[in-house]
Amino acid sequence: MAKARTGFVGAGNFISAHHLLTARDSEVMEIRAIADLDEERLQTHASRMPVGYTTRDYTRLLADPDIDIVVIGTKQDLHAKMTIESLDAGKWVFCEKPMSETEEESAAVREAEARSPGRLAIGFNRRFAPAYADTKRLMQSVPRPWFVNYRLMYPNPGKHEPNNFYASHERILYEGTHILDLVCWLLEAEPKRVFMTGDKYLNNCCLLEFADGSQVSFMCGSMGSYALWKEYLEVFGTYVAIAVSDFVDMRVRGFAGEYDRLYAPHLGEHAAEIEKFGFDFYEEYKVSAFQPPTRAWYRENFGMVIETARRPTSPAFNAADYGPENPDLYMFIPDKGWYQSLEHFAECYLNGSEPQNADAKAGALSTRIALALLDSLDSGSPVSLNK
Repeated sequence: MAKARTGFVGAGNFISAHHLLTARDSEVMEIRAIADLDEERLQTHASRMPVGYTTRDYTRLLADPDIDIVVIGTKQDLHAKMTIESLDAGKWVFCEKPMSETEEESAAVREAEARSPGRLAIGFNRRFAPAYADTKRLMQSVPRPWFVNYRLMYPNPGKHEPNNFYASHERILYEGTHILDLVCWLLEAEPKRVFMTGDKYLNNCCLLEFADGSQVSFMCGSMGSYALWKEYLEVFGTYVAIAVSDFVDMRVRGFAGEYDRLYAPHLGEHAAEIEKFGFDFYEEYKVSAFQPPTRAWYRENFGMVIETARRPTSPAFNAADYGPENPDLYMFIPDKGWYQSLEHFAECYLNGSEPQNADAKAGALSTRIALALLDSLDSGSPVSLNK
């Protein structure tokens, strides 16, 4: 069976935990090369999975005729530059978010996409999360306007350290763009006006207003506790409602013949227990993944208490009785569509079809909304996105 020969530019924590493992185990991809500045990291990957070659020079991948797809997973300040170079080399390109940091970068990437024989996908994987794909399908018959609420709130104390790259980068851009793309995809529309409060780098409350009257409220930040799940989606229409807790537990109300459902976590780990015990098992087991030395480290360094989550309705199981099923998982996590988004892109390369991933237009839109929200924060007033 033919496989898409894939090269990785940047192999940090996220790429190592997700996209590299997807390519390693895929029936439609093979890892042709990995480029990274960390030689020790390269040697580790080469010793643990089949890799054609490793290099510290990413341009070697762009010049390699035996590489079909380039996955860009560097820090965001290099995304636009490397995407343009890869497209100009004729590659299909999968770039992690955000695609760009400025309007000028967005325009340059769109121009490169237009002149390239390759295709571009931005890593907005939530479009491929099973729970969110079902949410969009269910809402298709519901007339507008919709009211959407999204919470993305989770501590990131390491990113706040003064020497950390992200300490001087806006969270609404490097992480919030995920949800800005998601709501535009869900509504199949662009907001006409946006407003944001909070601070520049860490915590924000956002409002997005759409031409059909739909409204989105979005809380994005690093407050809260590791003991509470990170993401929560609510969608309301006339006499209908959907709520999704961390991609696992969906509550469906007002749809004839449609009922609540549960979704297996990433790579199906403990799917049987989720099916048997419900979301309580997911929440309790997820927190139990923080072992005592890890909990002690967070308390000592950040004053953070990570206490066991325990619901009064869940005496039927003890999360401590269950060990990790998949050694690749560094922590029990939900299925956010990581492997589906990359595999879909590779399948489209192989069969010559048009990918359904976010393209340069979508990547540019998410950046434009994030920058408008930052302008709103500076001015204290709503900002129009009229073209």
